[in-house]
Amino acid sequence: MKANLSRQLTLLGFGAMAFYGAMLASGQVSIEILPQFAVSAIFFLFSGKIMRQMAARLPAKEEEETDKPEIDWAFRTAVLNWVAATAVIAIMTLLLIKPPDMTYLDLLQLGPEYNEMPIMAMP
Repeated sequence: MKANLSRQLTLLGFGAMAFYGAMLASGQVSIEILPQFAVSAIFFLFSGKIMRQMAARLPAKEEEETDKPEIDWAFRTAVLNWVAATAVIAIMTLLLIKPPDMTYLDLLQLGPEYNEMPIMAMP
């Protein structure tokens, strides 16, 4: 399970890099905030590798036999990880896409007429 989690963290790192690259390419963010994005993506990438190395050092556990039906923890963990990653990316998207002169309450009340406004260039 630890190896599977390390792969998910590595994939999350690649996803974060792709997300940040797309935000830079679309012009939603400036190059000034790239170091913070790069550090978080590298953190996810290296944490997967470190977890894999730690899992290799742990001693093997003996399997216990039980009569209870087993819970599919791998599936539950995967669902929880993807829900958490989606929530983090959604929150980051809201924080990064909001124009600087607009409040979050104004952002919730946007309608189709906002699309007709000229796009502001990021400095």
